Amino acid sequence: MERKATVLMGRNKDAVLRALEQRGIGAGEITWGKRGLVGRSDKLIVAWGITPSPIAYRALGSMLNLYLGEALPGPRIFYVCYAGTHSSVIASLMHLGMIRPEDISARGPQVLSWMPYFDRRTTADIGVPVLLGRDESGSEVYALGTGWLGRRLELCLCDAVEVACPDARACFCSVRGFLDLPARIGGFLSRRLNLVMPGRSLISRSLSKQARALYRATRYCLDLSSKWKDNENHSEGEVIWIDGSRQGRAGVPG
Repeated sequence: MERKATVLMGRNKDAVLRALEQRGIGAGEITWGKRGLVGRSDKLIVAWGITPSPIAYRALGSMLNLYLGEALPGPRIFYVCYAGTHSSVIASLMHLGMIRPEDISARGPQVLSWMPYFDRRTTADIGVPVLLGRDESGSEVYALGTGWLGRRLELCLCDAVEVACPDARACFCSVRGFLDLPARIGGFLSRRLNLVMPGRSLISRSLSKQARALYRATRYCLDLSSKWKDNENHSEGEVIWIDGSRQGRAGVPG
């Protein structure tokens, strides 16, 4: 990071603007992201619409660490789920070609349990993206959890990337929609109650049934990564959020 940023966060925009006025900063001095949820004035970052919480501060801080001070970072794909250790990890690995639906069909749901980071990150990791690798077009691929804050925090992170690095190219693909009730119960058993084997088995069986839809969602992001590569010198920055579960179930070719 070019220098440490101060983050000012609140649920209500008016309250955040009043806090800025107390610092002698007018609303016109803030450069906002496209969604108007996160703005910047020099080394001050302001965010509204999310509950100030450890997850929110950790996620914003992690994203700023990735982008502040980088003149032109390479493209990044963030697969996002609740804890950043289940559907987001499997989507990331599918994107990178490290596992396919055919592998799961041939070897059974338990193959998911052997994947790096799957069901191994902790509550303290929620909000912190983990790099799984680079795809064939050079985009970095991450798994990220946004906890109970969900889509609202993910949209704030989109804005944070834009204000930290206007030329950045990034996609936040939410895959939390692939986690059904059995998967959520399995995650609770494994991560919260430390009943790792039964919990992990339950999650693996659930996600194995979603494998082809999850794979189709990653094809959308792979196409986006390829487009960025083909047009790297001819287009401006682009930061988008997509519902990966909707893309996957829509039957995107792949």
